This record gives sequence, C-alpha cells and structure tokens, in this order.
Amino acid sequence: MAAIIEKYSGAPSSEASADMHQEILKWKPDWNAYPETKASASLLKLLDAESPAVKKKTMMQGDTKILKAALEALSAQEEKVVQWVLVILYDMLREDASSFGAFETALKEQVDVMKPLMSVLKSPRAVSFSADKAAWVLTSVIGQWPRFFAEQDVAAVVAAVQAPNVCSDLGMLEAIVNLLKTAKFRAQIWTIPGVADRVVSIDLGGASNQYLYRCIFALWMLSFEPEGAIFFKEAEVIMKIRDIIKVSTSEKVVRLALTVLRNFLSHRVFAEQVVELGVLEVVQALEYEKWREADMYDEIRDMSSQISLKVQEMSNFDRYERELKEGKLKWGFIHSSKFWSENVLKFEQNDFRPLKMLAMLLTSQDPVTLAVACHDLGEFVAMHPLGKKQISKLQVKERVMELMGSTDPAHREVRREALLCCQKIMLNKWQDMENVPKQ
Repeated sequence: MAAIIEKYSGAPSSEASADMHQEILKWKPDWNAYPETKASASLLKLLDAESPAVKKKTMMQGDTKILKAALEALSAQEEKVVQWVLVILYDMLREDASSFGAFETALKEQVDVMKPLMSVLKSPRAVSFSADKAAWVLTSVIGQWPRFFAEQDVAAVVAAVQAPNVCSDLGMLEAIVNLLKTAKFRAQIWTIPGVADRVVSIDLGGASNQYLYRCIFALWMLSFEPEGAIFFKEAEVIMKIRDIIKVSTSEKVVRLALTVLRNFLSHRVFAEQVVELGVLEVVQALEYEKWREADMYDEIRDMSSQISLKVQEMSNFDRYERELKEGKLKWGFIHSSKFWSENVLKFEQNDFRPLKMLAMLLTSQDPVTLAVACHDLGEFVAMHPLGKKQISKLQVKERVMELMGSTDPAHREVRREALLCCQKIMLNKWQDMENVPKQ
C-alpha cells in the first residue's frame, strides 16, 4: 500500500505559503551568530538549501549528529532560523522519500525527533507557516516509522496540531492525513475528537480542490480498513463523497473519490448508503462532463456499473425480509413506492408471512420502526389487489388508529404516517362501497 500512497500523496502548497517558502530558501543563516546553534555551527554549515535531497540524506544518514544539530536548532529564538531548518527538512522528505531513512537511523540511535518539533508547535511565537511545516515533518516521520512511537505520542501530536491558532486548516488536515497513513494508529486517530469532523464536515462552497483532495485522501486510506474496524457515520461519509463528486471540477479529486467509493462498496453498511443516497445518479452524470483523460470515462462507467449491481442487489425483497427479521425498519429505497410497486405480490409468500411480520412491528418501541411500518402497511393496502382484506384479517387498523392518537413527543412522525395509513385503508373502504351494486 505504501507505493499507492506515494502515488496519490502529492499536492502543491498554497500560493502564499509557496512564496514564503522560496523567500526563506534565499536566506542563509549565520550559525555562529545564535547562542543555540553556535556549538554545532560546523555541522549546520554542511546543510545547503541548494543541495539535492539525496546529498542531504546521505550526510544525515552517515552522521546522525547533523540531523540532531538541525533538530536542536529549532530551539533558536530567531524565527527565521527555525523556518529555514524546517524548510530544509520538509523539502528533503518531499523531494526524495528515501530521505526518511535518515530519520530511521536517528531514531534507532535514540535521537529525540519528537521533542524539538513539538516545541515549535507549542511555541507562542510560532507563525502558522512554521507550525504547518513542523507538523508535516513530525507526522510524516510517525507515519513512515510508527514502531518508534506510542499511542500517547500520537495523541499529543494531534492535540498540539488541533490547538487553536497553531496550524492553518490545511496544515491540520495534512498532518492528520500523514498519521492516517499508518495502520497502527488509524483507528485511534479517527476517534480523537475533531479529526472525523475535520475530514467530513467541510464547507464545499469555500474549500479549495487541494483541501477536498486531502479529505478524500484521508477517507481513501480509511477505506482499506476491514469492515467494522473503525467507527464511521456511514451516511455522513457517503453523503460528503457524493457532494464532492457533484461540485468538484478537479479530475484528480473526482478520480480519487470514485476509488474511495469502489473500496467502500465492499462494506455492507457503506454499500447500503451508496444505494440509499442516490450516488448512482451523481456518478452517471459525470459521463456528460468534459475530462482531459479518456480513461476517466472508463472509470466512471465502471463505477456506475458496480453501483448499479449494488442497487439491484440491495433493492430486492430479500433485503426487506432481513429488516423484518431484525425487527427494526429504517427509511430507504426498500420502503419507496417504486419498491412496493415491484414487490407487493411477494408479500403473499408463505400465507402472507412477511405481511404478518410487518404488522407485528406495530408494537415496536422504536419510533422510526413504527413510522416506517405504518407507511409500508399503507403502501400494501394501496397497491395489493386484496390489500384491505388482508389488513382487516390482521386487525391492523385498530393499532394504527391508536398510534395516530399517540401523545408521545417522540411520535410526531409516527402520528403522521399512521394518519396516512388510516386514510389509505378508509379510501379503499369508500371505493368498495361505491362498487356495491344498487338495489
């Protein structure tokens, strides 16, 4: 999976941050001028902003004292010194992923990587540029070498990153994404307050494509977890993916979003939400957009085909019967008029056993189940040729009328559906009376 993560992980910095980044690289620190770096000036002078990443990595891996000196320089009172060191480390890791090997060597030799970078995040004088870079470097190292860190370390980092007025919104998100790259801490990170909301509860109107991409990237990594391994609000996640696909014009964002959907389709609850929330129509509409790469249309058609299969699979009568057996109904496609028009005669099976099970749910303690049961019984009466007769046998009308008059504050929806159900029963009675031959 590491190779796939590297393929999808690239994303440019914001323009303002990029400009500041270049300005810092033009500056050259005088290491002898600062009390915190004077003792290690000879080592720090070996670092050159213009040197390729492979040269920096080779030096640091060959002599961990250089990396240690760079990390210790983050304690300097001069903010520009701190920023210069952070940019050097940041660029080295971004330019060449093998540079993480220098940090592995340092960690093996007990060099404290976390403390100096955390000091930047906790510094009252640090600007968001410095905090973003420190957060990215630290979380990238943790994501790459998780065995050197414990759960309490990760919790402390997430708390520091999410603290008010520290990192930018994008900086926080990128740090969270880096940590989610490691399966070791993925479930823990997702349950930390604020993390899931930052990924899912985004304002699509104000978010850049870069931000949307990072959100989708986080969900993509989570989609590799076994079903049930992580607590999700499935409907909220699928709704957000659907809306991103609907509004984003970025091919990169949409392509990754389709990949996330493909992964989540293997999870039963997620697949149900994909069907329920009308994702198929949104994906099918993508085929009429203009995309640069021709294979994008193939991906869209393939995703539409996979979702269509799920719609067929999950819109059948077997799924309805599963809900009946579980004794808990919930709103969705299998309680729509379309479903009833296609499946109403199947309720005759085994001497109307499914209908009897549905009627029994009118005694449920769950308000949603009661509301859906009233709705479905009304649909049965309206669509089945013998609907009124079967409902009369089960003495359903009396219980429906009781629910219609319920004073329970939680039964507002129940009262509405019971009223509609009762109207359908009575309507059929009036129609029968009209058909009685006149004497």
